[in-house]
Amino acid sequence: MRTKELEFDGKTYICRIVDSIDGEELLIGSTELLDALQPGSFEDVNEGFASKEAEDLYDEVFYFTEPQNLLLPDKELIEVLKESNPDWFE
Repeated sequence: MRTKELEFDGKTYICRIVDSIDGEELLIGSTELLDALQPGSFEDVNEGFASKEAEDLYDEVFYFTEPQNLLLPDKELIEVLKESNPDWFE
């Protein structure tokens, strides 16, 4: 299980790293991180991002999932990710 820590607004979020079908490393974050990065409405001028830093961090993350999914073994996490991203995983 590979992880990466992202810090935002004084809090550390643990993200997972999984490989795509092409071997690309993809960063998977929790919906808790997403809520911190985008606390506003998508109707906002800045698409609801908390700040420019939040927008930049958002761009680093391939997909956001429920926090409990990040605790799954790689194979099971990939099965969850395949449901919404079938072209990215075997």
